[in-house]
Amino acid sequence: MYRVLENEVLAPQVHRLVIEAPRIAKARKPGQFVIIRCDEGDERIPLTIADENKDAGTITIIVQAIGDATKKIVGRQVGEFIRDVAGPLGKATEIENFGKVVCVGGGVGTAVLFPLAKALAAAGNEVTTIIGGRSEALVILREELAAFSTELLVTTEDGSLGTKGFVTAPLAEILDDPTRKPDAIYAIGPVPMMAAICKQTEPYGVKTIVSLNPIMVDGTGMCGGCRVTVNNEVKFACVDGPEFDGHQVDFKELSARQQHYVNDQHDRYHCRMTNNSGKENALTPKERMAISRTSMPEQDAKVRATNFSEVNLGLAEQAAVEEAKRCLLCKNRPCVSGCPVSVRIPDFIARVAEGRFAEAAAILREDNALPATTGRVCPQEVQCEGVCVRGKNGEPVAIGWLERFVADWASENLEAKLPEVTPSGKKVAVIGCGPGGLTAAGELARKGHEVTVFEALHTSGGVLRYGIPEFRLPKAIVDQEVANLSALGVKFEYNVIVGQTITIPEIMDEFDACFIANGAGLPIFLNIPGENLKGVYSSNEYLTRVNLMSAYKRGSTTQIAKGPTTVVFGGGNTAMDAARTAKRMGEGRVILAYRRTKEEMPARVEEIAHAEEEGIEFMFLVAPLAIGGGEDGWVNSVKMQQMELGEPDASGRRRPVPVEGGESEIEADIVIMSIGTRANPLLTSTCPDLKLNKWGNIEVDDNQMTSLPGVFAGGDIVRGGATVILAMGDGKNAANAIHSYLMGAQQQQAS
Repeated sequence: MYRVLENEVLAPQVHRLVIEAPRIAKARKPGQFVIIRCDEGDERIPLTIADENKDAGTITIIVQAIGDATKKIVGRQVGEFIRDVAGPLGKATEIENFGKVVCVGGGVGTAVLFPLAKALAAAGNEVTTIIGGRSEALVILREELAAFSTELLVTTEDGSLGTKGFVTAPLAEILDDPTRKPDAIYAIGPVPMMAAICKQTEPYGVKTIVSLNPIMVDGTGMCGGCRVTVNNEVKFACVDGPEFDGHQVDFKELSARQQHYVNDQHDRYHCRMTNNSGKENALTPKERMAISRTSMPEQDAKVRATNFSEVNLGLAEQAAVEEAKRCLLCKNRPCVSGCPVSVRIPDFIARVAEGRFAEAAAILREDNALPATTGRVCPQEVQCEGVCVRGKNGEPVAIGWLERFVADWASENLEAKLPEVTPSGKKVAVIGCGPGGLTAAGELARKGHEVTVFEALHTSGGVLRYGIPEFRLPKAIVDQEVANLSALGVKFEYNVIVGQTITIPEIMDEFDACFIANGAGLPIFLNIPGENLKGVYSSNEYLTRVNLMSAYKRGSTTQIAKGPTTVVFGGGNTAMDAARTAKRMGEGRVILAYRRTKEEMPARVEEIAHAEEEGIEFMFLVAPLAIGGGEDGWVNSVKMQQMELGEPDASGRRRPVPVEGGESEIEADIVIMSIGTRANPLLTSTCPDLKLNKWGNIEVDDNQMTSLPGVFAGGDIVRGGATVILAMGDGKNAANAIHSYLMGAQQQQAS
């Protein structure tokens, strides 16, 4: 929670707020912004930091009340709290002594301009400032800007103050005067204003920097909602910006995208049995083989396609016991080897078969920090169940369903029993609150270390929260798993962007070791024509809006586009989640298009089957060529290329190749790109001593230590896009390596 210390009205509906945020104040540089969420369920709003006081630990923001969320922010009175303030985000302004600089601000953009102009003046520049607004009452920060401007020029549209007209008029006079011609121009304000200034300055060859504040969803590079085209390349304003060379920005496209979410209420302008005493172990292998695999109760397909309640309903006690009896209790235990977190699967299943659920839960909790989660989303069919001996001549034991059963039973029937640990006196920082980070945190806490988890978002779970829909993983499950870790003593700090709010060196000054598990969530796009039309999402943005920002809930203020036909490109679990989510959001027709065949799809077999039952249409052996749009800038069609399978690629799957003349076009209103993610540079770009591979992922040794002593890493930021359970495996292995590292250092100190 972040306390409001000052709330001053600068102009009608424009407030200056001073907020207590020590970490952000310490790390903030000119040009950076924060993401603010006033209350649970509210929208995340990007706001530039107008000023900071490092000694007092405060930041200043200037907010214009446009819609519901910003009205709530300015309504916070002195002494009241704002729930979430995350940052600082964005690249800092590169301040240098250009010579003569003109700073142009329009409307609330003047607040963004203020720290920038101040820093430019401090660097020795001769600063001319031009600010404008509709009327005198809406021109803010005049006195503050005048204090360090060589010249302050004001324009108003109604002529009530300064020159009547727009900021482009005095700028034109400056550009035409050889004695006043600037060496650089900074323009910050509404997109049409910045576009006009860039068009105005381009013939003069004057460097023109703009600060882009398009539609941001999470502000951390996770969703790609703020993508813009700069110099014919897709950039993300929250990661690559927000400042860009204005002459390289495609303002026409940016303006169209901004209209995607504009309406009167929107701010973004601009998921008991008795003890049988071991008798079940007396079953012979033949008797076990005679038992058929149970089935999972689930919602009717037509019903569940209209709601976000969990699809799988869980096994009843008797069904779980009968399924557990199918386990042959193999001596070589291939299922344990097939589990990335090495759960003692036969041991817990044997307890289930005997009705000793509490004992089964104790085994699971010791081996797996998130059993209720992995029991639902882990791809058991290619891991533990994939190597189950029963599967060689029939169906494998339903290990995942049994894991879920035990975890849910324990949650309902057992009080959390904390292990007895001896404090080590060592402190470990974990970066990222996703599956890898949570697993490492739990393992380290059980070993007696003091653990703090730093999370960029305002809540826990990472991809478990924003990426996996409620109908597959209810968020109450994630909350319970995190509560279990809190009970172990794990501390959580949210709204902390490592690399921005705090750096790796700063963490290592305070902690004895660090585990980086921030994922690799920067969306990949194909850079095909029309990809930046309105109605085109990355799967990350689409799922984030629905899952993290609750767009699926009635009354939510989070906007999400809808249309009669949605096309999702991709074949993995995330693509499946996006398609099934779109169906539940009320879309009439949802098509999932994949460039290979059904047999090559990396998505879970269960998820594919559920999607088919729910009415998702599949198009195989097609790839997107272009996305068509109308004059209004909205998607209206997709052009696709027919493919055929050629020779195997590096993944072992046959490579899709185009079929000559095989082009087709279908109507589409919404397009969701789910073709993968890559490493998010927010952390790594601010820590040059971290060794990266050619894809931007962190390189680690056999013990998962990075090139920095005491700094370990795992999960997607090392592997690239992978699964929840693989990230958890990395978290568990890293925790063991960190423990050995810390204890080795402790022994050296003792000797």
